[in-house]
Amino acid sequence: MQSNFSIRRQLSDALPLFAVVTGILMIWPLLRLVTNSAHPVFVVSSESMEPAFYRGDIILLWNRQQEIQVGDIPVVWFSGRPLPMVHRAVEVHQIVSDSGYSSGRQLILTKGDNNEVDDRVMYPLGREFVFREVIGLVRGYIPYLGWLSLLRSSFSEHSASR
Repeated sequence: MQSNFSIRRQLSDALPLFAVVTGILMIWPLLRLVTNSAHPVFVVSSESMEPAFYRGDIILLWNRQQEIQVGDIPVVWFSGRPLPMVHRAVEVHQIVSDSGYSSGRQLILTKGDNNEVDDRVMYPLGREFVFREVIGLVRGYIPYLGWLSLLRSSFSEHSASR
């Protein structure tokens, strides 16, 4: 039987871990609220945006900007796709209403900085532009911090294929 001192010692040793986990669980909803994005952070998983971002970098999203400009980096997530696409806007067209005013909607063509051609071949069949699928804009990044996530995913995929 453990003494009260031993139990207290174990609880006090676990307290910092509990505080970290609780802090993370509290920060996530706050980040979602502040950024207006259901997914405020992502880990870069390909080389398509080098040298701007590298595999393993964490990108920080912001979804409160009204219009996208050429040069912005929208995060695009097409329905049915497992992961979003993080590429630079290379063309942006304003949709004009019947009355001749901007409707506030845009047609966006994207391209990875490290890719030879634009992304039209990755859009859903028959689509030339991104329309509603932007879930946020990249507003910052943290280098290397996402490597643990990539390694975990790689390990999970490797284990599942056995």
